[in-house]
Amino acid sequence: MATLRQIRNDFFKTSVDFQTIDVFLRGELKLNNTELLLKFADDIPKQTENKLRTDFKKVESGHPVQYILGFSNFYGRNFFVDKRVLIPEVETAELIDHVKDAVLLPLDQDFSILDVGTGSGNLAITLALELKAKNVLAVDIDHDALAVAQKNSQRLSAMQVRFMKSDLLANVNGRFDLIVSNPPYVKTDETDIDDQVLNFEPHKALFAGQDGLDIYRRLIPQMTMHLKADGYAILEMDYRQGDAIKALIKANFPKAEATIFQDMAGLDRFIGWRN
Repeated sequence: MATLRQIRNDFFKTSVDFQTIDVFLRGELKLNNTELLLKFADDIPKQTENKLRTDFKKVESGHPVQYILGFSNFYGRNFFVDKRVLIPEVETAELIDHVKDAVLLPLDQDFSILDVGTGSGNLAITLALELKAKNVLAVDIDHDALAVAQKNSQRLSAMQVRFMKSDLLANVNGRFDLIVSNPPYVKTDETDIDDQVLNFEPHKALFAGQDGLDIYRRLIPQMTMHLKADGYAILEMDYRQGDAIKALIKANFPKAEATIFQDMAGLDRFIGWRN
């Protein structure tokens, strides 16, 4: 029988980085960081050790640790994820903070939120819970992604979020106080993309034409019919797309002044504007 420290040291001998190893161990053993440290000297039951070593071989072969664990932490909550949806990124969580800065809290009872291309539901569900919003609609073109998002709304007790299958805003009616989206924005011939993302995450949620702007060209004009007067919109983007998206916003929202926000790495990551 091996101790947790011995198993961890064996994992350290591989090419997997230390941070990923500890994320894996915490997730597999359902421990927080402090609990993990306190259990290093503990003997691990053989059945548990075998599962750890078997699952870790998948990590070592390149599989995303979040898919192996079945969850990804986003804004302090564990969202169920599998190969049907993108793994929520740490940078995307910053969009929530920008929304909190842009809207007046507490929200009016009828304040409405639309999340376009919801994927795992991480944005819609987090906004509903963080802002205590009662009127949240999340749409996605992919039936499988919507199934994952609905599962997360149940797991996280965000039953106020409604889900709809829609190609962008094709099936959406009405206007909203807030529209958010983390759409596909990767160029089809992009070379600067992590192998793990390229090999395991759904391509339809990643790629958007030769310049990565195909979705924005369709979405932003549609938003003119769905963003309320004085409503706020914020989209995630590639750090090289700011000027092009600003031009699209200006062409469709002539009075709007778009603002680009950087992520924690100092890269242009979000673009927001008020109607």
